[in-house]
Amino acid sequence: MFKSRTIDPPYPAKVTKSLLNKWNGEVRVWDSPKSAIEGAKVLDVITRPLSAKVLEEQLDMYGSVPQRARISYQRSKEGWVIFEMIRKISSKADNQ
Repeated sequence: MFKSRTIDPPYPAKVTKSLLNKWNGEVRVWDSPKSAIEGAKVLDVITRPLSAKVLEEQLDMYGSVPQRARISYQRSKEGWVIFEMIRKISSKADNQ
């Protein structure tokens, strides 16, 4: 089973135009950090750039690299996306 970690405090991320272009114009938001074969359902499809907050990360089987992220976006929407489909926004604290 893959490990998950709650992010406290949540960090900002974006779905950018270039990421949308890379993924054929859409980022699917899932109800759980599983594949469709494992029973996950698509809750939403993001087709325009937007800002989000990463609330949780699902790590790879070695527990070191994020594979999926649970994001909160557009005030009340929330779900899981493939980690490569978002871009973390660096803060000033990260650069010091």
